[in-house]
Amino acid sequence: MAKDIATAKYIENVRTFVDNNRTHTIICDLPPAKGGDDTGPTAIELAVMALADCTATIFAKVAKESNIEVKDIKVVAEAEKPEDSPILTGVKVKVNVSAKAREQLLKAVWRRTEANCPVVAIFKEPIPVEFEVETETVE
Repeated sequence: MAKDIATAKYIENVRTFVDNNRTHTIICDLPPAKGGDDTGPTAIELAVMALADCTATIFAKVAKESNIEVKDIKVVAEAEKPEDSPILTGVKVKVNVSAKAREQLLKAVWRRTEANCPVVAIFKEPIPVEFEVETETVE
């Protein structure tokens, strides 16, 4: 089975380097109001960004496979989270597409996008997560 691997390495305070085990690295941090320095997106923001990106990417891929010439795709993912909770309570995704195709065909592309976007699946259906914690006491 293929694996996607991400590694987060603590830098300081609430800041981490996160990499995808290939060649891409991003800094994640919290805003000052949450104790960080705002040097990068939060993990939740990164997850919502991934949802917007995957939606746009898969839509473009499905449109290309359907021989549809896309001029522009803009995806805005807006997550709702109560101030006193770290948990998202909902996400609204708005997809704006300009293409040389009938609306009915573009809606069919959207249905295929929604069915095949792996990040949409993560947000829609819970998946099992297993944790293993190793500790080391230092003096």
